[in-house]
Amino acid sequence: MIRLFYMQKEGGLTWEKNPVSLSPVGCEKIVWLDLQSSSQEEKRLVERKFEIELFTPQEAAEIESSSRYFEDEDNIEANNAFIVYENKSYTTDQVSFILRKGILFTLRDADLKSFAWTVKKLRAFKASAAVSGIQVLLTILESQIDLDADFIEYVTKLTTEISRELTKEKSLKEDILIRIAKLQENTILARESIVDKQRLVSSLNKSKNIAEEEKSRLRIVIKDIGSILQHTQFCFERLEYLQNTFLGLVNIEQNKVIKIFTVVTVVFMPPTLIASIYGMNFKFMPELTWHLGYPLSISLMLLSSLIFLWFFKKNKWL
Repeated sequence: MIRLFYMQKEGGLTWEKNPVSLSPVGCEKIVWLDLQSSSQEEKRLVERKFEIELFTPQEAAEIESSSRYFEDEDNIEANNAFIVYENKSYTTDQVSFILRKGILFTLRDADLKSFAWTVKKLRAFKASAAVSGIQVLLTILESQIDLDADFIEYVTKLTTEISRELTKEKSLKEDILIRIAKLQENTILARESIVDKQRLVSSLNKSKNIAEEEKSRLRIVIKDIGSILQHTQFCFERLEYLQNTFLGLVNIEQNKVIKIFTVVTVVFMPPTLIASIYGMNFKFMPELTWHLGYPLSISLMLLSSLIFLWFFKKNKWL
């Protein structure tokens, strides 16, 4: 699918979905060309029309710095990871940006909320003639940073709920540890995505192809990213603390169980010893023929057990 945003000759910004022509009637200047889950035929059409080379999925996913950002006199090319929520789980989708002669080309597969927000914001520019590709790029980045901040706030909310459960629940459940692990994975995912944007925004801020007016917006974005990263680090440390707390409580419960087994074992050791002595098959044992031998052995077993129980309670081991 192709979305084409352009300035009209009579003024105002408009856009078309899957346009019949990449040079629509009444178009004065193309601002943004968004390719979402586009076919190979659509990609080749854009490449031929604008004489550019779009990124392949393999190139977009590479982690080398040269693959994440490249700039020359006429072009700015970048790849960035955007957080995507689908099927009750969080993943990342690689988004490719190419800024060439004032036109922004974006290549993606996922339906990203930040792009939908950008489209809504661009509608406010309908009566304006000053819309450029770099402005669209900055709007996309600003929208995604806001969404990333919302995501971290959501993780913080879930972390608080788990913290309350740990203090209220008397019996610990494995589900809590699994939820903590998932939140840790999501926090790491968010941090990687935000750090990736930090590199992109820092590179754009140093670019000679970006005007000073846009750089002032970039500096604000950098400050926002710094604040989010600090909050992300705090969130991750809190999750690690909760994980350690959970494991500590589990160890306490296990120690209680082991303590009970230890007490039971020690309490029954003297009766076991007495029973073992009188269970030996020696012929000459005086108590074997004594008519009070059996009651005496039972009494010794009970007395020895009671003495150990009293000793444990006196030392507050029970």
